[in-house]
Amino acid sequence: MEMNELYILYGAEPKEMVKKILEKIRLEEEPNPGQYIGIKPNLVLASKSEEGATTDPELVAGIIEYLQEKGCRKIVILEGSWIGDRTSRAFEVCGYNELARKYGVDLIDLQQDPALGFRVGDLEIKVCQEALAVDYLINVPVLKGHCQTRITCALKNMKGCIPDTEKRRFHTLGLHRPIAYLNKVLRQDLIIVDGIYGDLDFEEG
Repeated sequence: MEMNELYILYGAEPKEMVKKILEKIRLEEEPNPGQYIGIKPNLVLASKSEEGATTDPELVAGIIEYLQEKGCRKIVILEGSWIGDRTSRAFEVCGYNELARKYGVDLIDLQQDPALGFRVGDLEIKVCQEALAVDYLINVPVLKGHCQTRITCALKNMKGCIPDTEKRRFHTLGLHRPIAYLNKVLRQDLIIVDGIYGDLDFEEG
């Protein structure tokens, strides 16, 4: 896969669609089977994907199946829901507990994870340790409108990898600058955008 290439596929079968894209970009040439791979969906709240706010579990299932077929075994799903909800509840309601059981992958609740501090420019940013520990990070955001940033997608989805205290602080700072700085610390290796449902006006679907 070349850097900054964009592939678009239309349809309503997320598992098969994502496998076609991963085949096209030859994902197996990037993470080697022994690497620790993290998948970061958007589970901002406990809401099923068809309501427009969260990543379709079938999309993530397709990614896991593809990686496992290529010999990758160290795969985890990482998320820290927004302050008004619990990640553990979002995992259950959004279908990720069932997904984890089916494929034998771990769910990492970043709301319970310790954080490390980084200095980026004039800003100190704390990032959850487990998100930093992965060797290859796959970001699976939902394409949505947002009341403050106008659009929420790949960059903003990384907010799930910071502690709740940081999420509050990012809002007081104005989201644009801290989100940009966060993405200097926590870089994604691959971004797969879920545009199956989404909501063009509201981040909660």
